[in-house]
Formats: sequence, C-alpha cells, structure tokens
Amino acid sequence: MVIGMPAGPDAWSGDTDWVRWVGCMHPGFDRECSSCGATWGGHTAEPLSPIRLLSEAGASFALLPAPSLVNFDYPYTHLVDIELLTPDRLVRYLGRPLSRDALVRLAEAWMRAAQDEHPEQTVSTVQDDAAGLAVVVNLSTPFAVTLEVLVEANLGGDVPEQDGVSFDVARSALIDATHAIEAWLT
Repeated sequence: MVIGMPAGPDAWSGDTDWVRWVGCMHPGFDRECSSCGATWGGHTAEPLSPIRLLSEAGASFALLPAPSLVNFDYPYTHLVDIELLTPDRLVRYLGRPLSRDALVRLAEAWMRAAQDEHPEQTVSTVQDDAAGLAVVVNLSTPFAVTLEVLVEANLGGDVPEQDGVSFDVARSALIDATHAIEAWLT
C-alpha cells in the first residue's frame, strides 16, 4: 500500500498488480486477479436494488440484498432476504444463499413468462435448494401471470415446512424484474 502523493513521475513506474494507492493522488486503477477473476479498485460498487414483484391486490415477493462481504460456504451466490407480503402479513426469511445459477434461471423464466402465450405450460419451476426457494408459473391471461412462490420456512429443520404466496403479476413487471436480476449478475 502506497500512502500519500508520489515523490515524482518515477514513483508511478514499477506499479505491480498488488499495489494499492491511498491518498490525494490515487490513480483509481481497477485490478483483476488473473487466478480467480476477482476485481477491485478505486471505485465503489453501486448497492444492489431489491428485486420486487407486486400485484394489484397487495401481495408481493421480493429478493432483498442482505449485508455480507463474502460468503465462503456457497461460492457464486448472493445472500438475500426473501420477503413474502400479503394484505394481512409480511414475512422475511433472512440471509438465504441464492446461487447465481438460480438468478439466471429466474431471469430466463420470468422473461419467457412475460412473452409466451401460455407460460404455465412452457416455463419450468425455478428452484434453489440452498435458499429453500421455488417459483412456479400457475396460470396466465394476456396481461398477467399467476406466480406461486414457495419458501422452506426452516432450512435446518427435520420436517419440511413451506410458506408461500400466490398472486397475479403484470407481464410488464416480470420484464422489469428480469432487468433487475441482470443488474445483480453484472
């Protein structure tokens, strides 16, 4: 770590991949590890926005980014709080590890559900066992799709207990949610 203003133009030479500049003359270099692909630099990442699907009847499903620096137990995951809302209750399942693969499959399923005439026949259930989450397309109309979201209430429990919500969501909202997932994946 180099702290402060460099002594002169020669101070910039010999910059290696592990040098981090701190101080008034930080060049803002972005770095990438050639082994694992991790990146870092002088720029701070924008916080992730929640991924939320709302119904006109007051129900919703959301994936909320949970605060965590790194989750070594599950590589290539996001820690999320899974939120289920109905007109008479709000439940959050905290700190669930949701895989990148599940997010990709969810984005593909929602985009297809928004576009297909009968997505209940063409879109497969998206499930992530580590997060205890499953999303199913049950019915559709020309303008809306009925989603059922199931969450395993206690991941470590002996007896599986599921919680869930089923609600209609506009096809346009599925497209917006797909773009929100894509922002998480970049």
